[in-house]
Amino acid sequence: MEIKVRKLFCLSFKGVPTSLKILCDNVSGAFVLSESLNRLISLVRTKVDETLLNTMIRFYDPLLHCFTYRDFHLVPTLEEFSSILGLPVLDQMPYTGEEEIPKLEDVAAALHLPRSEIRKAWVNKVEYTGFPIDFLYGQAEILINAVSMDALEKVLAFLIYGQVLFPRYDKIVDVIAIKIFISNNPVPTLLGDLLHSIHHRSSKGKGCVLGCAPLLHKWFISHLPRSIIKNEEGGTWVQRIMRISYDYIVWNQKEFEGTHLFDSCGDFPNVPLLYTTGKKKLFIRAWSMVKKVDTRALGLRNYIPSDLYFRWIYDRVVEYGMPYPSDIPVVSRVTHPVIPLVLEPYVPAPNEDLAATIASLRREKANLEKRLRKVEAEKAMLVADAKDQDGMLDYFSRKWKIEDFVSLDQIQSWELEIDRLVQERNEMIKMHKEEIRSLKRKRRLED
Repeated sequence: MEIKVRKLFCLSFKGVPTSLKILCDNVSGAFVLSESLNRLISLVRTKVDETLLNTMIRFYDPLLHCFTYRDFHLVPTLEEFSSILGLPVLDQMPYTGEEEIPKLEDVAAALHLPRSEIRKAWVNKVEYTGFPIDFLYGQAEILINAVSMDALEKVLAFLIYGQVLFPRYDKIVDVIAIKIFISNNPVPTLLGDLLHSIHHRSSKGKGCVLGCAPLLHKWFISHLPRSIIKNEEGGTWVQRIMRISYDYIVWNQKEFEGTHLFDSCGDFPNVPLLYTTGKKKLFIRAWSMVKKVDTRALGLRNYIPSDLYFRWIYDRVVEYGMPYPSDIPVVSRVTHPVIPLVLEPYVPAPNEDLAATIASLRREKANLEKRLRKVEAEKAMLVADAKDQDGMLDYFSRKWKIEDFVSLDQIQSWELEIDRLVQERNEMIKMHKEEIRSLKRKRRLED
């Protein structure tokens, strides 16, 4: 079947300021820095290939909220971003936007700077609140000359938060970056910002992706095989990525073996991300009910997905199309079935040593039973995968109602509150009209 080709678009990405690159090079060349700061500096030094990122993002699937390729899906996870940054996802509520503006003494303590300096530099305007970039660069130079390493690392990390991880303004590190910096739990917000911005910009077909482009670049490159990155054949990113199949992608399962993975949040079967229109409060509540699962409790893994998974992707590709024409036919992939062994009945030869034959047959029987148990275990895993995919298909095809997310008691309380507000409004209008009539009567009497 010929796969339709979707309309292309081109997005831009927030670059890393040259001044920050120079500062990081100077500091890392002169001092021994902590591992956490070196991880952040590696993002500053990452050379972002916008052609690669645009090629990747054009595979974004707005229905499934992931990147759908010819026979596999990709989407960044909390665990992967946490591994790249070397920062854990803390067992606390991530940034929601509901937090109060931090006190200046708390900001001073986080940056290891005098409170008097913080107060003088603090900017509080209608458009933005935060610190001027020039003030932070000036403080960094002072700390370099004074060899004050604790404060220097904090200020440099804070600059990276404001200009690389959460870039919103060119000349200001705003209060959002400050709140996340103090919380020391940036990973959920980084993932949420990127996926939300990619979803929004892809639907518009234009604009700048707001989020940490170097982090997105590092994540995608980590899944590409070395042959694709080296590109000895000299192909374009489009040609290389269009030819990649499930078998060639680098899957990082081993990196997370023996760890706890995010499984669900509240009633959501995966980890909900913030800033989705109309669902912010629901997602905030879900984040307070995070469930993790130990990878050891999941049992043996089957690294080859079931035919149901490949069929699901193929049906989605047929329905939604691909961003580029393919020189390789896109067909529904089928895994190779297990061919059962056909055993012929054994007839002993004349004068054969029956005892040796019986021992050999017993060993062969034990080997066959062992292979049978292995096949049955693989079959059980395939059945479990099929059930999971059925559940996923049911989840995405379900017609959601507000009752799925909010209890009837909550809906009734909202309705009562609406009725109360309407009644209060009518009473205010009535009182207002009565007051106007009273003023008119008073004025007539005065005249």
